[in-house]
Amino acid sequence: MIAEFIDLKRFTLAVTEEVKSELKPILSQEGNKMIFDFKNIEFIDSSGIGCIISLVKTAKSNHSEIKLCNISSEVMDVLELLHLPMILDIEPDLASALTSF
Repeated sequence: MIAEFIDLKRFTLAVTEEVKSELKPILSQEGNKMIFDFKNIEFIDSSGIGCIISLVKTAKSNHSEIKLCNISSEVMDVLELLHLPMILDIEPDLASALTSF
């Protein structure tokens, strides 16, 4: 499954509850594979980071997988500042994410 944030440019507190409520049930099922396509995301705050980490924990505890792709340099700077590329599976683009499963 591909989660594409089409109309979302800012991944902030305003949207995290909706994102979690839609995606957590899917990731709670064993063995699911999901790609978060960030191609339209220009900004992420601590709530957005927390949402991603929460979803990754849910996925791992249910033997599901999450890949992130198309991350802007601004968002990647935030992720790198927090050393998150060490725990997140990040691919440069959607094609790479699809083939990496």
